[in-house]
Amino acid sequence: MYILGLSCYAHDATCSLVKDGEIRSVIEEERLNRQKHTWRFPIQAIEKSFSMEGITIHDIDEITFFWTPGREIVGNMCHAFKYFPASLNLFRAPSGGEELSFLKRLGAMRHIGEEFKKHFNLTKTPKVRFVEHHLCHAASVYFVSPFPEAAILTIDGRGESTSTMMSVGKGNKITKIKEINVPHSLGHVYAAITDYLGFRPFFDEWKVMGLSAYGKDTFVKDFEDLVHFMGNGEYRLNLKYFRFHTHGQKAWLDELFIKKFGPKRNFHDPYVQRHFDLAFALQALIEKAGVYLARHLHEVTGLDNLCMTGGVVLNCLMNKRIVEESPFKNYFFQPVANDAGTSFGSALYYYHQILDKPRKSLFNSIYLGPSYDNAEIERVLRDKKVSFKKTDRIAQETARCIAEGKIVGWFQGRMEAGPRALGNRSITVNPMMADMKGRLNDRVKKREFFRPFAPSVLEEKVDEYFIMPKGQLSPYMILIGDVREEKKSFIPAVTHADGTARVHTVNREINPQYWELIHEFEKITGVPVLLNTSFNENEPIVCTPEDAVNCFLRTEFDVLAIGDYLVVK
Repeated sequence: MYILGLSCYAHDATCSLVKDGEIRSVIEEERLNRQKHTWRFPIQAIEKSFSMEGITIHDIDEITFFWTPGREIVGNMCHAFKYFPASLNLFRAPSGGEELSFLKRLGAMRHIGEEFKKHFNLTKTPKVRFVEHHLCHAASVYFVSPFPEAAILTIDGRGESTSTMMSVGKGNKITKIKEINVPHSLGHVYAAITDYLGFRPFFDEWKVMGLSAYGKDTFVKDFEDLVHFMGNGEYRLNLKYFRFHTHGQKAWLDELFIKKFGPKRNFHDPYVQRHFDLAFALQALIEKAGVYLARHLHEVTGLDNLCMTGGVVLNCLMNKRIVEESPFKNYFFQPVANDAGTSFGSALYYYHQILDKPRKSLFNSIYLGPSYDNAEIERVLRDKKVSFKKTDRIAQETARCIAEGKIVGWFQGRMEAGPRALGNRSITVNPMMADMKGRLNDRVKKREFFRPFAPSVLEEKVDEYFIMPKGQLSPYMILIGDVREEKKSFIPAVTHADGTARVHTVNREINPQYWELIHEFEKITGVPVLLNTSFNENEPIVCTPEDAVNCFLRTEFDVLAIGDYLVVK
C-alpha cells in the first residue's frame, strides 16, 4: 500500500512516500526548485519520488495532507471575534508562504486534490485525507521511534490553532493529553524576537540561537514577563508586549516592548552587545519553557520515554537542557522536526491510527532523498568542463586534502532529509585550524561571524571529545554537547563561544562512507572529528551533481569529492 504524504502552502513544502508503513523517500521541494523554504505545491518532489520508486500516480492508494483547513477556519473565527476589531489586520497580513494571503492559502489547501488532477491529467479529483498538524508532528516522531510507548511533546509556531501539544503513544495509537492554542505560542515568541533582531522569522531562528552564545544575562529577568507559566503545564504569553495576534507578520511586537528593550535592529545595522544579550535572554526563556513542559508531561504520564518534534525542537540548546533537567530516561528527537516531517507524519498517522496497521518502521537513517551514480556524475563533470580524476580511494584522498587545510565539498549517496547536512551533502574541513571558520565564511558560506559550525565525530570516539547530556548520542545533529576542556585547543573551529558544539555522531553501519572519511582523517591527524556544514551558499542544500558543481565553481572551494571523482580548480 502506497501513501503519498504532503506538506505545502505554508513553508518547507515536502513530499514523502510511505509503503506499507515504511518511509521510502522524503524530498523537500526547495532542493529541486532551488527556492529556499518554498511553500509551493511540491510537484518536482512528487515526480522524483515516483521515479525513484518506479511507480506512477495510479499506484498511490491514499494521499494525506499535514493540515485540516476546516479546523483552522473555526479556530480563526473564534480568534478574530476575541480580538476584534484589531484582528481585522490579520486578513491583510501574509500567511504561511509570504506570497500567500490567509484566504489564498486556505483555498489552496482545501483544493489540493484539484492540483493533482491538473498536474497528472486525472479524470477525477483524488480524495485527500486531511490530518491535524500537531498529530502529524506527533506521528512523525512516535511511530518511527524505538519505543513501544512514549510521552510526546510537539512545539512549533502554530498548526491550525494549536501551538503546543502533549500526547501519549501506545502501540499504534496516539492520544492527546493537552493542547495550548495560539496566540500563546513559543514558536511565535522566538519568531517575534528573530524579526526584532533583524532576521527573517520562521527561517533564521538558528541565527538567534548562535547569537545567544555571545550574550550576558542582562535581560533574562525582564524576559520572564513575556511568558507566564501557570503551574499545570499551561503557559500564557503576556500579550501586552506583542501584536502578531492582531497584525500577523506585519507587526510582531507592541510599542511597549520597544520602549522597554530598545529600538528594533534593521538587517544591515551593526551588532552591539544589547543584541547579543537579548538573544541570550530569549534562549534562556525558551529553554526554561521546554524543561517546564517536559517535566509536566512526565508528571502526568509517568513514562520513561520522551519523543519530541515541531519547529521549536530544532533548538538544540533547549533539547540539551530538557535531557539534563527532565526526569525521562530515554529520548528521541525527530531530526526532520520542521514542517517537512509532517509530510510523512500524515501518512504514518493514517496508516497506523486510522487503518490500525501495526508499527514496523524505525527511523535509523536520514538519507531518504535521491542519489546519482558515477555515470550521471561524470556526464555533468564533462558538460561543465572541469578538471577531474576518478579514484578507488575517494575517502583516503579526500581526507588528505582536508588535513592539508583545503575546503572540500563532499557529495555522496542519497540526499539527507531535513534541515541538517549529515555527511552526504556536506562541506568538510579541518577543525584543528583556528582560522578555518573565518576562511570558510569568507570563501564559501558568506555567513555571520557568530554562527557556529558543527563537528562530525566517529560515534565510538564521541566521549573523548564531548560531554553529551546523559550520554546521549546525536546522529542527527539535534543535540548540543560541551567540548571537553582539554580538547578545545584540538578542535577550535567547531568550539562555539560558549564552549559547546552541535554534535553529529557518525555510525559506521548507517553511513559507512562518511565514517571512513573521518577515520582516514584520524589516521593522518590523530583527531576523529571533521567540521561539517551544509553544502550550499545561501541557497537550499545541493541535491543534484549539477547543483554541486555549480556551487563549487561560483565559490572558493578547493576540492569537490563527488561519487568516485575528485574535482579540483
